[in-house]
Amino acid sequence: MDDVQKQVEALLSEAEAVCRREGTQFTRLRRLILETLARSPGPVKAYDLLESLKEKGRRLTPSSVYRTLEFFIRKGLVHRVSSLNSYVACADGGSLHNPVLLVCPDCQAITEINDEALNYSIFSRLNRLGFSARMASVEVTGLCEKCQKEPSEKGAD
Repeated sequence: MDDVQKQVEALLSEAEAVCRREGTQFTRLRRLILETLARSPGPVKAYDLLESLKEKGRRLTPSSVYRTLEFFIRKGLVHRVSSLNSYVACADGGSLHNPVLLVCPDCQAITEINDEALNYSIFSRLNRLGFSARMASVEVTGLCEKCQKEPSEKGAD
C-alpha cells in the first residue's frame, strides 16, 4: 500500500470514527466525497467535485455536495481554501484544529501547518481585543519553493 492510499484510508477511518462518536452516519456519499478529495493531488472546487462524481454515475445536486463539504469542515476533516474557492482534505487526520494553509496560486499547491505556538499567539491576541474566536483558518498566499525556482531556471536557457 503506497503512502497516498495509507493517508486516504486513515482519513476515511477517522471520518467513520467521528461519525460513530457523534451518532451520525458515514453515508456512501460522504465516503465518496471525502475519498475523492483525499485522492486529489490539489484543491478541488465544489462544482468540479460534483462533475467528477457525476462521471462516476452519481446524480447529485450542488447543495448536497456543499452540505457534505460543510459537514466535513465542521468535523475538521476538510479545509476550505478561500483564496482558491476550493477544498482540500485535512492533512492532519481530522482533529479539530486551526491550520495555517500555505497557498501557491501558481501551481495551487497547499501545505497545511499546525503550529500550537502560532495559534496561541493569534487566539490570545484576539482575546485581548475582546473577540471570542471559535475557529480560525489562516491562509498565506505566496510562491512555493518549486514555483520560486522556475523563473530562474527559465531564464538560464
